[in-house]
Amino acid sequence: MYERYFARGGSCPKPLFPCTPQEALRPAVCLDGSVVPGSIFGCVEWIAADLTTEGLLKHDSDELHMFVGGDPEHYEELNGTVDFQIENDRLVFSETSFVFVPKGCAHNIRAVTGLKKPMLHYIMHVNASLYRAESAEATAPAGKYVDYRVTKYAPVDGRIPDAPEGFLTFLLWIDSKKLPGAPYTESVWFHTTNDTGPEEHTHDDLDEFIAFIGSDPEHPEELNGDVSFLIGGEQIHTRKSTLVFVPRKVKHSPLLVHK
Repeated sequence: MYERYFARGGSCPKPLFPCTPQEALRPAVCLDGSVVPGSIFGCVEWIAADLTTEGLLKHDSDELHMFVGGDPEHYEELNGTVDFQIENDRLVFSETSFVFVPKGCAHNIRAVTGLKKPMLHYIMHVNASLYRAESAEATAPAGKYVDYRVTKYAPVDGRIPDAPEGFLTFLLWIDSKKLPGAPYTESVWFHTTNDTGPEEHTHDDLDEFIAFIGSDPEHPEELNGDVSFLIGGEQIHTRKSTLVFVPRKVKHSPLLVHK
């Protein structure tokens, strides 16, 4: 029954947001309430060329953007520059980053320039099941959202999870302690196989969204590995880029990388 809780690569029929040129975006996988009832919205794509957009958008949900450089050996570098506008602030950066956009804020990726290698782009709507956007105008005073970007994996409490040597590179961490209102989200690279993982567990007061994304922008639907995990007592295997929605109180884990 838990096959209904996730989407595999190929479920993104078209790029999410309008840009020029449109072929600069390579969709990998999307998941929303039309696929899995109750799921929040999440979408993954590769930005494969310089692009520009027109105008600003707003959503009826908080939104989290993740930008990750496509070179695991230089994981802090985007190998390009992102110009991201939130209201009257422009966040211009070239480091692997989270950008948090509160509900109702006018925003957009105004441009990606100087791209040497494709970068991974992930969008999550924190409290909405479907993607909805409308045109918006910036009204907030300049400076209000200039710090709504997070780099590095640096939890406020300093805690770094245990992991087998060489298995992970910790990329990014964000939560409401790091940035008020932001959802707890973390991002890591998997480098090797592993045969251990967190014990099977539940979250009684929150849903969980898990993404497994392949690192080949030429084949964004492919995971280039073999991953399995437990959900509701069932063992699920995937070799495709995959988004998983785990409802609260549903048992899940461990997460194993077989290949």
